[in-house]
Amino acid sequence: MATIQDIAKHAGISIATVSRALNKPEMVNVETRERVMHAAKKLNYFANENTKLSNVKNKKLSLGIIIPYITAFYFGELYSGISKVAEEHNIDLLLYELKSQHMSNEGISKALSFVKQRMVDGIILASCHVPGDYEDLIEQVQIPIALVLSSHENGKLPAFKVDDIRSSFDAVAYLVSRGHRHIGMISALPTEPERSEQLRFRGYKQAIDFYNLPYSDSFVAFGDMRFDDGYVAMKQLLANNEKIELTAVFAASDEMAIGAMRCIHDAGLRVPEDISVIGYDNLSVGTMTTPTLTTIEQPFGQIGSESVRHLMKVLTDSGQVTGKGNFYLPHKIIERESVSEITLSAK
Repeated sequence: MATIQDIAKHAGISIATVSRALNKPEMVNVETRERVMHAAKKLNYFANENTKLSNVKNKKLSLGIIIPYITAFYFGELYSGISKVAEEHNIDLLLYELKSQHMSNEGISKALSFVKQRMVDGIILASCHVPGDYEDLIEQVQIPIALVLSSHENGKLPAFKVDDIRSSFDAVAYLVSRGHRHIGMISALPTEPERSEQLRFRGYKQAIDFYNLPYSDSFVAFGDMRFDDGYVAMKQLLANNEKIELTAVFAASDEMAIGAMRCIHDAGLRVPEDISVIGYDNLSVGTMTTPTLTTIEQPFGQIGSESVRHLMKVLTDSGQVTGKGNFYLPHKIIERESVSEITLSAK
């Protein structure tokens, strides 16, 4: 049974080039494409592919899930959506935890190799931004991949997420609608500009500019999306607050928002009477705080479900990726108790 390795050897070109010619012909020049197609036909590759596809439709599927932290609060809600669809369709799941310190080309390569060796049919890559220079790495895997809660820099992988810029803009717009004008942000640490966390800062800044709100660098503090980071960042904002007079803070994750609320409490201040706080995620833990947390909802369960359905379609309908780029799911504001309304004469 012919493989793309056989085609590459017959045509005298690389495996990666064969893959591009078969799956992304627009990326390969006409002469190379014709060489590949000639070799494929001579080796009866397409007939073999039809046989493979028929077998895929009748076998039990398995998916690998790669995630930086299993202990992240959002993972349980994301996994519930993945497992619900997987259970309905008798799909096996394999989990690989990729610690954040291994979020390098080498680390992700190791994770992809691990799940590929377990003979999975598709891969869900969660919360892992994929820079453009990962393309060769992705092509080498030769397994359909869906991203969740992140995106591919060049838009060449399907990605299921919310629109981070639009949703963050809406968070600030909500605070403005409640009378706030001095609005700070607890943002993620600056990394790649197209990571979801950085896009949330862009959405915040676009709203600040759109509503012509006061702003300086002292309005923003940074953390690594966790509770402790939110606490430390809020402490920094409070140290500057006599000068900048913030009345509200938008945090780029619920964990950081809850850390910020704890810091405000420890400083002898009150949420929302002294400072309002809005988070991002709508984790279930936000209903357990005092006050309960107003936040932007990411539909984690739906995001997980859609990623599995997409891979099922790829594997059982055509054997090829049927869509690329970002598939945005709707976000919404969940109003609870951590944001107050202030009058125009207030700070």
